[in-house]
Amino acid sequence: MTGNGLYQQIKDIITPLVEDAELTLWGFELASGQRMVVRIYVEGADGVTIDQCAKLSRHIGLTLEVEDVLSDAYTLEVSSPGLERPFFTAEQVSRYVGKPVALVLRDPHDDFPGRRKFQGEVKSVTDNTIVLTLPNDEGDLTIDWNDLKKAHLVHIFPDTSKGKKKK
Repeated sequence: MTGNGLYQQIKDIITPLVEDAELTLWGFELASGQRMVVRIYVEGADGVTIDQCAKLSRHIGLTLEVEDVLSDAYTLEVSSPGLERPFFTAEQVSRYVGKPVALVLRDPHDDFPGRRKFQGEVKSVTDNTIVLTLPNDEGDLTIDWNDLKKAHLVHIFPDTSKGKKKK
């Protein structure tokens, strides 16, 4: 796992570049494997285009090279957070009260032994505490943001089928 120092250093480098492109940094993640991946999510007032992402990717890539922050080879990805956007802060989740989200906890939840994955509707967010209403009358799930491994919005596609309505 990468250290917080590297994470902060990268954030300090990319934030002004994103702002110069008149975009907002939604968040970013460092994924390690055979080759590190620096995955950056940006958004704009009217969305974000592929051209904006490509241009920003070139600027960020050059700056990371000049600053020599990452010693090993890496892949840089710049994109919109998308319909099933990942969450990087509890505050981001608070914008989606009433919407479905999926969560993976670091450890099983005390109220649901052995279970780490949950999907439900955001009921409330207070500071770093998130309350989800779980489906099938399972009740509410209260979790601390720091107990999460990952979280993302669940997009529900509208039913566009042209079936006959029941009378």
